[in-house]
Amino acid sequence: MVDIVALLKTLSETPGISGYEDQVRETVAQVFGRYADQVRTDALGNVIALKRGLGEMEPRRSIMLAGHTDEIGLIVT
Repeated sequence: MVDIVALLKTLSETPGISGYEDQVRETVAQVFGRYADQVRTDALGNVIALKRGLGEMEPRRSIMLAGHTDEIGLIVT
């Protein structure tokens, strides 16, 4: 079972300034990896997790969860 509050806290506190989202990407891949059959990162840096459905009914239903992981970063001088 996912502790959604802890997960949101972890994701919110992980640095991910636009262009430097590596830490957030790794965190998301690690969390999704617990539940997915396959996790990969594409050339654009998107984390793609695949969870295969069970059962014999075809076509199997699918769902897509999409989110944006970077944050605004400012340099103030």
